This record gives sequence, C-alpha cells and structure tokens, in this order.
Amino acid sequence: MLLEPDFPYGEELLQSIWEQRVFDQHALRTTDGQPVEVIKPGHIQRNSGPDLGGAELRIDGQLWAGTVEVHLRSSEWNAHGHQFDPAYENVVLHVVYQHDDEVRTAKGRALPTVELFTRVSTGSIALHLELMRNKGFVPCASLIQRVDAMEWSMWLERVLIERLERKTLEVEALFHQLNGDAAGTLYHMLARAFGFKVNAEPFGMLAHALPLRIIHKYRDDAFRTESLLFGQSGLIQIDLLDDHPRRLQAEHALLAKLHDLRPAPLAAWKFARMRPVNFPTIRIAQLAQLLVQLDGDPARLLACDDSSVLRALLEVEASAYWSDHYTFDTPSEARPKRLGRSGADHLIINAIVPTLFALGRILGRPTYGERALGLLEQLPAEGNAVLKGWADLGIKADIAARGQALLELKNSYCAQRACLSCRIGNQLLKNTV
Repeated sequence: MLLEPDFPYGEELLQSIWEQRVFDQHALRTTDGQPVEVIKPGHIQRNSGPDLGGAELRIDGQLWAGTVEVHLRSSEWNAHGHQFDPAYENVVLHVVYQHDDEVRTAKGRALPTVELFTRVSTGSIALHLELMRNKGFVPCASLIQRVDAMEWSMWLERVLIERLERKTLEVEALFHQLNGDAAGTLYHMLARAFGFKVNAEPFGMLAHALPLRIIHKYRDDAFRTESLLFGQSGLIQIDLLDDHPRRLQAEHALLAKLHDLRPAPLAAWKFARMRPVNFPTIRIAQLAQLLVQLDGDPARLLACDDSSVLRALLEVEASAYWSDHYTFDTPSEARPKRLGRSGADHLIINAIVPTLFALGRILGRPTYGERALGLLEQLPAEGNAVLKGWADLGIKADIAARGQALLELKNSYCAQRACLSCRIGNQLLKNTV
C-alpha cells in the first residue's frame, strides 16, 4: 500500500531515506523518463547549502558528481529561492516526494528530478513514527534484536571514536589554555574525574585555582600538597576544631600568601545524596596522595600502556586523618579511604584515555590514540544505570571500549531520537523495504 501524496513526516526523514537508499531503486528514472543509476547517494550536510554532498549519479548514461537537494515537493525549490542562489548551481539531482513543478538553477539549467512517492513503503514511514513515539529505554527497544551482531560491532566501533573525538575538543581547549602543557592538561582531567559527575565542575575550578607548577614545588611533601588542595578548594575557609584541619589551615595561609593564591568558591561543592566515600573531602585527600606518588608529574601516567600498572599507581590511600573521618571534625568508624580498583578504572577511562587520545590528535602521534584504545580494551566496563539498561535489552558491555560506545549511543543518539543518523535505526528502516 502506498502513502497518500502528503508526506507529514518532514524533509529530514526524506533526506535519510535517500541517503540510506530506503526506497525501491528498480528502474529508477527522472520525471521526464531518463534512467538514473545511484552510484553514491551523497551524505547529509548540516551546514547551509544543498542537503547532500559527495553524490555520484549516472543520468541517461552521463556520469555526474555534485550535490543533491531534497524537498517534499518540487515547487519548494522556488519557494526557498534556490533558483537565484549560485550555491545550488552544482546540484545534479532534485529528489522529491511529490513532483509538482519543473525547476531550474540560477543559470537556467533544467534540474533532473526523481520522485519517490511510489517508491517509499508505508512500512518505513510507520517504523520511523514508532521510533519517534516509543517511550522505552531506547526508541528501538522492541526491535533491537532484528539487527545482527556484526552491524552492532561496526557501529559501536564508530560511536566510540565519536565519543573520544568529542572529548578531544575539551582536552584541546585545556591544552591551549595551558600553553601546550601536557602534564597540566592531564592534571585538570584527573581532577575533574576525581569529582565524578556531581563534583566535576568544582574539581575543575580547584585545578584552575591551584596550578600544577605550584604543586610541583612541594611534590615530596604530602602534608603541604594536601594543605594546598584543601585550602584552594575553600573547604577549610571556616572555623575548624580538629588539629589536622587547623594545621592545614595554617600551612595554606602561609603558602597562599607566598604564591598569591585565591581559593575556589566553597559553595560549589556538593555532598548531598552521595555515598560518604565519594565526598569531595575524601577525593581531594586521595588526589593529594596521587600527586605526591607521581612526584608532581601526572605525565608519567601517559607513558603507560598496561592497565594493571596504571591501577597500581592510582590506587592511593588518603592520609591517616581520613581513616576515621569523611568530613572535617566529624569522627566515623575507622576504615581506610583507599581509591579502589573501580575508582582507578574510572580515572583511566575518564581522564587518561581521553587525554592520550586527544594529545595523539593534537601532537600528530597516532601511537597515543592506539594506546588509549588499547587501555579501553583491557578494562572492564563501568557499572551504571545506562549500561544496565542496555544489558536488559541483550546488548552487554564486556569491556570499557564497548561500555563507552553504548554510553555515547544512548546520550548522543537515542536520547536525542536521532534514529535517522544511527546505523541501527537505518538498518531497521532498510529491513522494511
């Protein structure tokens, strides 16, 4: 059964139908009867200008290369003013759902047009509508098993790179802000990772408030390093009772005056609705120990391609005061505050790997990127609600590389209902042709 002439699903769907060839291609012809062979349909462009670039078509035996413009109706070419725009002169084919008018380019060239009205199945449109309306964990939750494992594997490899490329922008901005300091860049990324999602921003502000060059001066002194971090965090800019935090206050006052330091705002830190072991006080104390263990040089972590060696360096324990405290002045049951295996893995996945990958791109060193991907293949996937949701659908993450890809797929595609840009969504649509 064919659709009615109206196409109420938007031009974006029609663009994707053409790009992914989700239409009957048998004996394809232009509206004036010329045979059309689609060698390359082109790729959708999100910037201004024609909808798809890089197309290659054979029309009536003549090979054409250029762009493709898509409209619901041919008359929209004129309605949008393309007949006056030189940017549309290299359009080699006009793809429409319904042909209702002959159109020309700015130089008066008649534009070959293909009408898809009789070539798009109701199944494709109905499936797209279902994906847009589905309220499940992901839009294709009820259909996901229709896509074979090879398609999943190839798509998740691509999405993992997209995730790392997206994070590269953050790392690159830090790298240039810090005048090309690789160690300083990793220090900032480690600090943010110590804050997990809840306190990532306050930890970022702390790293800006306490440059790595200052820490490096006291790299062999755990107490002064801790005093600098807590002092610059703002968390000891209050009246305190215990001897340890009062000593930290006094030491920080001297060092802040010596180095002209200004603390980050205290109000930024969050303690509510989190396990005490993840309180920022514990994480700052652990960060202090890590910086001392690294001799004030986080760049040492970038030279390692063995996750077990990295874990040994990262599984630090907070100083003695924190063995029976989670916050200042409030004693608790004695328990060592060690950054465990999962915490170390979190730092590798969310700080070391993206920094390595980004520096590989920035510095033109592909081995860095290979090392970053290698680390993700050595580590288990993190445990979180998103990956549990995927596992409930039969899509399991056995290693961190797959876990990171599934997180990116959920956040950047599924949550945005960008099914037309997703290989899985496109495969489902193709299966309806």
